[in-house]
Amino acid sequence: MASLAELARARTALSGDEIAHLQRLVAAWALPCDLSFADVLLSAPVDPGSSQTDFVVLGHARSAAGATVYRADPVGESINPDLLSLLRTAFFEGVTRGGVIGPRTDAAPADDTVEEEILLPGTIGRVQIDAIPVRYGDDVIAVLTRESEPGLIRHRTTLESMYRRLWDRFALMIEEGEFPLSLQEQVGEFREPRVGDGVVLVDRERRVVFASPNGISALHRLGVQSNVEGRSLADVGIDDSVIRRALATRHSTVTELEHGPDLTVVVRCHPLIERGRATGALAVLRDISELRTRDRLLVSKDTTIREIHHRVKNNLQTIQSLLRLQARRLSAAEARYAVEQSARRIGSIALVHETLSSQVADVVDFDEVVGRIVRMVEEGLGAPERPLRVTIDGRVGELPGDMAMPLSVAVTELVQNAIDHAAPRSADVTIELVAEPRTLSIRVINGGDGVSDGFSLDRDAGLGLTIVRTFIVHDLGGTISIGPAQVAAPRGTAVEIRVPRRVESLPLG
Repeated sequence: MASLAELARARTALSGDEIAHLQRLVAAWALPCDLSFADVLLSAPVDPGSSQTDFVVLGHARSAAGATVYRADPVGESINPDLLSLLRTAFFEGVTRGGVIGPRTDAAPADDTVEEEILLPGTIGRVQIDAIPVRYGDDVIAVLTRESEPGLIRHRTTLESMYRRLWDRFALMIEEGEFPLSLQEQVGEFREPRVGDGVVLVDRERRVVFASPNGISALHRLGVQSNVEGRSLADVGIDDSVIRRALATRHSTVTELEHGPDLTVVVRCHPLIERGRATGALAVLRDISELRTRDRLLVSKDTTIREIHHRVKNNLQTIQSLLRLQARRLSAAEARYAVEQSARRIGSIALVHETLSSQVADVVDFDEVVGRIVRMVEEGLGAPERPLRVTIDGRVGELPGDMAMPLSVAVTELVQNAIDHAAPRSADVTIELVAEPRTLSIRVINGGDGVSDGFSLDRDAGLGLTIVRTFIVHDLGGTISIGPAQVAAPRGTAVEIRVPRRVESLPLG
């Protein structure tokens, strides 16, 4: 399915700014759609200069409060001839209300389980249309339609009647180019409040004109027990700064209201604008107390996990210090070198734990870890009689902790091996880091004599390469290859490890 922007570029003559305006409209139309008790469709003309232009559907939303008239997704379809004339009238002349088309063969079946609805004879599949021109700047660029089943005569409640009037106010803002609002304060990590969560309507003086049952319940949770209609929220002890900001700035505003330690209500406020003046505001409220309780539990868990990483790092550094102390007391050079190698391996793991202890998420800046590993190896293996230089090229960015851990040990082993087998008088080592969309590549190169002909990783690998192979191949599902760095002598050695990058799933909701 093509996106709105792709459809608009392929099928219409809309400019980039006009397409961006329609994208903002679709991103913000959940609220007016819920108020409409119907399907809401966005259609744009193929040729806006022709009075006989065709239209294409760029967007479709179903109300969470009403029945749908569409079984399938109409996005990307051309407009049927019956609806086409209504769209053309709205686009060139202005709002068209009460038009009826049909019968439609793809209409959704009537819901015969709702007892208060009466299906009129001869209306099956017919659709009632309200068409509103969508203005951007001085020009009409598209048409928004509200489409409902006229055969269902409902006994409208006060709540539904108020919601329909609010839909009309948003429709006027769309017609005048005031909606979507130019700026929306960020809502944070929680889900946007919807109409069903509770609404409160206020006038220009911030007095409450209407509050839905769920809106009243949300206010009760904030400690308001008295009737709020005709009074401002400030009069009943509720901070109404979010409403004052919305009326003053004409932007969509948001805040969290707390009542005690365990109750939090988020309030999203939309100014209602008519003929350039803010005539009131619609506040949508949602009780997010349970989410905030979970947040506090997660923060507590994160703090505990970071403390664990910190203590593990301290313990590993203690072990590393003990091994270094033991190495100094060994007289055999081979034994001393083996213990020092083990100390560096443990040190590389400690570096990852130290990084994780300072992070909220379980991710590691691996480029920083590689730099610290290089400094640690240089301190352990560098000597005045044999200058040592390690160069790092490229970046890989952040990696999950359980992936960074084995990679850090592998890099430590490869750098140590590269230094050991470099030129006898000086050691030049290069680490190349390459991050591709699906794989991560680390290449360690030295300028020594290179591996011998017929070298086999299975047969000739020492302890260091065996550790690298275990981590890369068996733990991370990657590959390791060893060969000459260049054709001419000294050929040097290039060891490359490649591991698949993890594709993190996106959160739902």
